[in-house]
Amino acid sequence: MPQRSTHKPNFPQQSRALPVVVLALVLGACGGGSESFSSGAAAPEQKPKVAVTGTLNYEFVPPNPVCRGLDFASTFPKPIRGATVQLIDTGTGAVLATGQSDASGNYSFANIDSETMVRLRIRAELKKTTGTSRWDVEVRDNYDLSANPPALGSRPLYVVESTNFDTGSAGAVQNMTATTGWGGASYVGDRAAAPFAILDSVYTAMTFIESVDADVFFPPLDVFWSVNNTSATSSITGTDTGELGGSFYRIGENSLFLVGEAASDTDEFDDHVVVHEWSHYFEDNLSRTDSFGGPHSIGSLLDPRLAFGEGWATALAAIALGDQLYCDTGPVGSEFNRLALGAESGSYDGSGWYDEVSVLRFIYDLFDSNDEGGDPGSIGFAPIYAVMTGPQVSTDAFTTIFSFAAELRQTLDPAGQALLDAQLAREDMTAGFDIWGVGEANTAGGAADVIPIYADLTADGSILPICVNSQFDSGRDGNKLTENRFLRITVPLTDQYDVTMTTTTPTPVTPDVDDQDQSDPDIYLFRGPQFIDQGTSPDENTETFRTPILQAGATYIAAIEDWRFDDELAPGSYPERICFEVSFASTP
Repeated sequence: MPQRSTHKPNFPQQSRALPVVVLALVLGACGGGSESFSSGAAAPEQKPKVAVTGTLNYEFVPPNPVCRGLDFASTFPKPIRGATVQLIDTGTGAVLATGQSDASGNYSFANIDSETMVRLRIRAELKKTTGTSRWDVEVRDNYDLSANPPALGSRPLYVVESTNFDTGSAGAVQNMTATTGWGGASYVGDRAAAPFAILDSVYTAMTFIESVDADVFFPPLDVFWSVNNTSATSSITGTDTGELGGSFYRIGENSLFLVGEAASDTDEFDDHVVVHEWSHYFEDNLSRTDSFGGPHSIGSLLDPRLAFGEGWATALAAIALGDQLYCDTGPVGSEFNRLALGAESGSYDGSGWYDEVSVLRFIYDLFDSNDEGGDPGSIGFAPIYAVMTGPQVSTDAFTTIFSFAAELRQTLDPAGQALLDAQLAREDMTAGFDIWGVGEANTAGGAADVIPIYADLTADGSILPICVNSQFDSGRDGNKLTENRFLRITVPLTDQYDVTMTTTTPTPVTPDVDDQDQSDPDIYLFRGPQFIDQGTSPDENTETFRTPILQAGATYIAAIEDWRFDDELAPGSYPERICFEVSFASTP
């Protein structure tokens, strides 16, 4: 499908200067250095060994009430947890020791030469290579306007370094705080705290998952942030130039991009935003997502795959952070919020299986033990996690609220099932026992082309009439409800099949427009999570292709669309509703 693309320094006497951000660090081995001596040379005098210890913090800026900007007056220190810490010999540049800060931000190096000039380097990365679980996260600067920028994974890693200090005759205590760079009215210094705030949000999310699965393996993740990353553009126009259009996760690439331009929007201290985007990484790697992303806003009626993915991500952020309020604070220095959304309640009323707020509240209320009226009880997170990493991965249907709810319901006791059923009804969903949404009666206020969720088609040459509709899309996004329709395909014979999709809605020729005034049918074929084939030619008003061999008795699913609903060059007069005839015929 289309590519789719989170207090003041307290230094010892010898190092009162603030740490600085090093953006052009040459990444290499993290181990200690070594010395060699020529044969017969006298060995240098061995210095007594001492310890270097300390505590690492970053400055965190909380939001103002109702998420209306950041409250710099209330900045406070938080520990830098799990980051790589290195002790550098200032004379040679050698790495003398490497370790990780603990959950309180403490680090400790033993057996260090006394009376040696050194400095600390804290790398914005989380590396866990021992124990039963694994993780590998790096925060890098994506912004690069050079003629031949390196691959994203080779962009500079953020670090902070202390000033030089002496290990002393009895050891040294060296504390460090990564500061915000805030000068009272604007940023005036390095925003050293930002990468570590991002890293800490990811650390919180990963350790939360680890609490229910001690053996979890997290594939490597790159997080890209820059003071030049802007949301001022309407869409993603360039990761090298920082024109992101907003924070996002890039599916299939394990890359998360966050905005940081103060004048437009910053997300480094918006921990819910960071974990929301990380939750897409979770879904992409530990679970399954069939969402193809794209622009969306609260209140939009979405393709149900997108609605589930976005609702899931916001719910997991609330659960992992222990805070039901999703907070996106907006530009620095303003009293504007991009979003303040409560998982428990709020001014946004979810309206069904196509609404991300409904999905958010459904999942969060299953987890949450508070009763705000109509959601007594809790199933906890473990059953939710088990379904997301189990049946949801292999479900025959697309990943929607229907596949999730139906698979989850089978794992619950009667009390849990009753809670699930009540929450579905609370969110105006009438079908929750079937991955296909059979029996769903919520038609988004009686709109056309909403149900059935899946139209049944037998692959025997029979013709299925079906329509797609851009009635809920004002921006050529192509990801709103009814713009993609789903097929459930019965295969009678093991064979290849000729797929034909023909537009039956007249699409009049528009003067001075090329072929963008004609329908462009597209179809994507799957067997559960397995992509099988697609018909995405630019041919006008028709699509044909031959499948690989399909297995008799297997369940296949397909999503169909008209590419003109995504095409910004399509004329404004292009029909809102386009109908097709679809058939699968066994090859001669």
